[in-house]
Amino acid sequence: MSHTNTSCIPVLSFLAAGNYEFKFVGEGAANVVFEVIPQPGDEHSSTFQGYLLRVPKAETKAHNYVELQEYWETVVKPLFEPEELVQQRLVKLGSEEIASRLNATLALKEETRRPDFRGSRVAVAEYGMLVEDMRQSHTGDLTLEFKPKWLAQSRHAPPSATRCRTCAREALRQHTKPQAAKKRPDGTPSTPLCPLNLLACATSPTALAHVTAQLSTLTPPTGSICPASTATTTTTTTPPAQQQQQNARLTTWLCTNTLLPRLRAAQLAHDNDNNNDNDNNNNDVNDPNPDPAKLALAMTLRDCACFVRVPADAGRPVEAKLADLDRKNWAAKMGYWRDLEGRLVEGGYYEGREVEVVGEGEVEGVGTDCLLEGRGMVEGEGGGREV
Repeated sequence: MSHTNTSCIPVLSFLAAGNYEFKFVGEGAANVVFEVIPQPGDEHSSTFQGYLLRVPKAETKAHNYVELQEYWETVVKPLFEPEELVQQRLVKLGSEEIASRLNATLALKEETRRPDFRGSRVAVAEYGMLVEDMRQSHTGDLTLEFKPKWLAQSRHAPPSATRCRTCAREALRQHTKPQAAKKRPDGTPSTPLCPLNLLACATSPTALAHVTAQLSTLTPPTGSICPASTATTTTTTTPPAQQQQQNARLTTWLCTNTLLPRLRAAQLAHDNDNNNDNDNNNNDVNDPNPDPAKLALAMTLRDCACFVRVPADAGRPVEAKLADLDRKNWAAKMGYWRDLEGRLVEGGYYEGREVEVVGEGEVEGVGTDCLLEGRGMVEGEGGGREV
């Protein structure tokens, strides 16, 4: 039973919603995000100031928003400091008119939507969610959006692994569906940020160079709280001196932040029982009897988004916050998770031998920006697979 207090939730349809404009911001597989634009002087405009409206898509298997909010408040929120999370709260949609207006707005963007999202529509739902807007808050702000993914190696990776879990997954994607791989402007494959490089910025100039180079070449963001891409960034035309100052502050954050190490620790803490490597206590996708709650949380923490905002004003602090921390539908996802892990191990994607195993000699091996692939395996916890 839900313990979320719904008695004081604002009701969008009661707040003169007919006076508002809705602007499409972005979407994911299960949600769509809009900006709510009140009329000048509207008495309820403060309700939406600094927030975006997130609503569920029709015909998805996601949990309802009351359950998602309760999960965020009781399970996710205690793991982090308040300033480390994109804040969110429920809003009651109140009537079918809201969904109708949002769908009309969405239909106007049909041709520019991702091909696999076209045709999907906003559900008629009782609740939506107001999520903190992590786009530019002032002109000239530098904003980044990326998915940290697996900050610790999968415990099922072979001891001889030369790729982390995230980079092995990307190698599988590029090897089996090269036509679908994301491309850089020069036509070469665009690989995701290696999570191990993200964590190694403070101690490895090479890792820092990899991360900053990738961040500097990303496409403009949607500003979405349910991003379709692994990483995005946005800038406006800024004076060189200001840009240099912001880049320096970003580099400092990459080398000194405590958010990503905290996220990694949380991933590990919920990946198994007290980090005990005994097979009877392991709790991951290949365990015969995993703890559903812990496994679902571990996978939630591996699929969240990180937003970083570097203000144009050097007197304002850098902000870094996690979003997309929804409860996973464990029962619906378990088969997919297990199958994918098996393909990565058996297909040689952890070890960079996918051509040999798959037997497609005419297909070139896949290169990634993985820290392990770049310098070889480094000894650490987890049988020499961790960095």
